[in-house]
Amino acid sequence: MRSKSPELMLRIREFIEQYFDRYSGTPTVREIAGAMHISVSSAHRYLVAMAERNMINYENGVLSTAKIEMMTPQVNYAAIVGSIPCGTPEEKEAQIEEYLPLSVSVFGSGSFYVLRASGNSMIDAQIDDGDLVIIREQENARLGDIVVALTDEEKNTLKRLCYNRETGEYYLHPENQALEDVYVKQLRVQGVATHVIKELK
Repeated sequence: MRSKSPELMLRIREFIEQYFDRYSGTPTVREIAGAMHISVSSAHRYLVAMAERNMINYENGVLSTAKIEMMTPQVNYAAIVGSIPCGTPEEKEAQIEEYLPLSVSVFGSGSFYVLRASGNSMIDAQIDDGDLVIIREQENARLGDIVVALTDEEKNTLKRLCYNRETGEYYLHPENQALEDVYVKQLRVQGVATHVIKELK
């Protein structure tokens, strides 16, 4: 096989991508050969030639294409919890409902968990009961951030971080005019809200 058929190259790439879409993996060289009705050695030479033309990636026997790479983005897995995690590692693990894959290109890198919002204290910030709130785990925050923090009663809460310059105190502001601010003597941030996943109504 001295010359390579451009049409066959396109068919091979299409087959690889359709195979991945169906099986979440790439075909073997033998499977490609069978599907294209060519020998295994010819299939291998075609894959090498296609890689040289940047039609596919083919290194150490691993196949990929630009489309497959877009279908397999880098993700972080974040635990969905029914309430804000606190306490011992065993207690945190017991609260986990499942793990949600978060695309790094959308949510960024780092360590996250997902809070299932409860109540109406943040409705004016478009966080409603039942929404999934993406929380980046960190112990510092900027004024105006929506944070997960501990109150003086050792209770976790999701509120906006504010500061009273007259009294020199931090306080946690609910985004609901019917509720009062929560002042804390010692601010202890456990994370910062970055995104909200909600059902449109």
